[in-house]
Amino acid sequence: MFILDSLFIGGLRFVFDKIATVVDTQMNDPAALRERLMNAEMQLELGEIDRAEFEDIEADVIERLRQIREEQQGEGSIAASPQDYKITGVDVETSFEDDER
Repeated sequence: MFILDSLFIGGLRFVFDKIATVVDTQMNDPAALRERLMNAEMQLELGEIDRAEFEDIEADVIERLRQIREEQQGEGSIAASPQDYKITGVDVETSFEDDER
C-alpha cells in the first residue's frame, strides 16, 4: 500500500511540475503577452469589456513585457511606460467550416 501511495504522490508531483513549467513559460513569453493584449483590444472593440478593464489588462501586459526585457538585458535598462507602446493592428482569422448547420 505504501508503494502505491508513493507512486501516486510521485505521479501527481510530476503532473503539477509540468503544469507549473507550462504556466511559467506562458507568463514569460512575449508573443503570448502580445496576443493577450490584442485579444483585449478586440474585446474592447466588440464591447465585451469596457475601457477601464482594457486599461488594466494593458498596464499588466506592458509591465510584464518590461520585466521580461529587463531580465533579458539586465537591470540597467530604462523604464518604459504605457505611452511608450502603441498597438498598430490586430490580426483576426475566421473559419466558417464549423458554422454549417
